[in-house]
Amino acid sequence: MKRCILLMALLLPACGELEPVVAAPNMDNPDCRQEVRRSPDVRNIDRQSNFENQTQVRRLTTLEHEAETRIYNDCMRRRGLSVQGGVAPIQQVW
Repeated sequence: MKRCILLMALLLPACGELEPVVAAPNMDNPDCRQEVRRSPDVRNIDRQSNFENQTQVRRLTTLEHEAETRIYNDCMRRRGLSVQGGVAPIQQVW
C-alpha cells in the first residue's frame, strides 16, 4: 500500500505539465479558409511535427492555431468583413 501511494505521489506532478492547446479558429468564409490552407506559415509548422514527442505536438498545434487565426483575421480585414470577436487567448511563453 505504501508503495502504491509513493508511486502515485511521484507520478502526479507529471500529469500537470501539458500546456493547454489554443482552440482552432472558426473559419466560415470559404475564400479566407482557402488562404489559410495555402499559407506557407501553416505548412511550415505542419512539417515540424514529431508525433513521438507529444509535448512538441501540443506546442506546434497551438502555434498552428494561432497562425491560422491571424491569417484568417487578416484576410477578413482585407476584404472589409467583420472579424470574429471574443477574448484574446493567453499568450504562451515558450
